[in-house]
Amino acid sequence: MLSRIILASAALLALAAPAGAQDRMAPNAQLFSAPNYQGRSLTVVRDMSTIPATWSARSIRMGGGSSWEVCELPNFRGRCTVLSGSSVNLQAQIGVSGVRSIRVASGAPTPLPQPVPGGGGGRSLKGMAAEFFPAPEYRGRRIDACDREGGSAACVARESDNFCKSVGYVRSKNGAAQTVGGRIYLADVLCTRWN
Repeated sequence: MLSRIILASAALLALAAPAGAQDRMAPNAQLFSAPNYQGRSLTVVRDMSTIPATWSARSIRMGGGSSWEVCELPNFRGRCTVLSGSSVNLQAQIGVSGVRSIRVASGAPTPLPQPVPGGGGGRSLKGMAAEFFPAPEYRGRRIDACDREGGSAACVARESDNFCKSVGYVRSKNGAAQTVGGRIYLADVLCTRWN
């Protein structure tokens, strides 16, 4: 009986420990089935190559000062990202709709993307689920946009969507018209993989 009381007291003390003390504990990650640390939870203290198919994480709280690699498919496949801090919404932050495998990260967190020469759309800043083209190109030339329509918003939106589809995205989230030397070009196009 005394051992049960001691164990219960230790559990209560662990739950009541301040956040700073919890960060000094062993590395752990608490997965939640809904954004904002809501829904069912699962605490992970070691690598999990498969999170059950009936359960997928939508938010994650880190503990013990650890970094974790989260992957959208079992066996650390699909889109994977190293997180060094908690996330209230994994889809909004890193573009995964759920986590199906997780492991302690061996390296540094994923660095922010840097502008690179584009594979067909011009220079861009590419993230996991979106790509920003400040001056979209086709075959090395800026894309003329809506000269006949005077650069109307409807035309720019349509042409931005067409451009994004041509480079492998679902649609554009943003597009603008830029006048250079009396010609109107597409500018500031943000392409996304989601509707």
